[in-house]
Amino acid sequence: MKDLKDKAAVVTGGNSGIGLGIARALAAEGARILLTGMHADKSDRAAKALRDEFGIDAIGIASDATKRDQVEALADRAYAEFGRVDLLVANAGVGFRGQVHAVGDNDWDWLMGVNVRGLFLACSVFLPRFLAQGGPAHIAITGSEQSVGMTPYGSMPVYASSKHAVLGLADGIRGDYAEKDISVTLLCPGPVATEIWDIERDRPAEYGKRAQSNEESKKIIQELGMDPAIVGRMAVEGIKAGDFYVFTHAYIRDLVDGRYREMTAALNKTDTWPESR
Repeated sequence: MKDLKDKAAVVTGGNSGIGLGIARALAAEGARILLTGMHADKSDRAAKALRDEFGIDAIGIASDATKRDQVEALADRAYAEFGRVDLLVANAGVGFRGQVHAVGDNDWDWLMGVNVRGLFLACSVFLPRFLAQGGPAHIAITGSEQSVGMTPYGSMPVYASSKHAVLGLADGIRGDYAEKDISVTLLCPGPVATEIWDIERDRPAEYGKRAQSNEESKKIIQELGMDPAIVGRMAVEGIKAGDFYVFTHAYIRDLVDGRYREMTAALNKTDTWPESR
């Protein structure tokens, strides 16, 4: 999808952070955009800013990524506005820190609901529409550096579990739909200067009491976080090139290489395992 001018894009979680960075990069390419978030007023302000700065068609609405009926309504709205959708950016996500023994059921259900179910719903709702409309389409999914390895920035096994699952989802879609002219990009960012450190503000009541904002995460993000505008441009360049992986930080190579070396060592043992055993 080398030329994005006048292409129609839907960006979930697009009213702030990485999602807004991607939306801005798409707007700079001349794409038409429908972006979503949990709060209608915030989404509307983000869309207006895109219209004012880039002169494109941009719409912002509220949509809960974990509710199928709302995702179906989102897709219906996008097709009503644009006639077709060329690009889905499944980006909505939340973060959570804590060792496994300290993570409650509500924490697990909330994080997996947004980070895995939410991205699955977006893809499962839009894929039939992509098949029906014909022609090329693209899905960009926001994973994480923790899709490929564990980072040293505190204990985040539940978050890492969700992002490993996202890698499987993206890779599976890539394999199943390549012959249908539907391509996939997996964005794997390191720390980005977003509001994810304060994501508890959006935890629905059904998932229990909101925890205090994570000050340790805030400190890490403030010190190390990449500008989401840069992440957005990197993601869009990857989409245009048809790349599957987009990594934002050079040190992610160490995570990939470490995983490769460990797996290779294990496979070397497999190669020497006596057949008689």
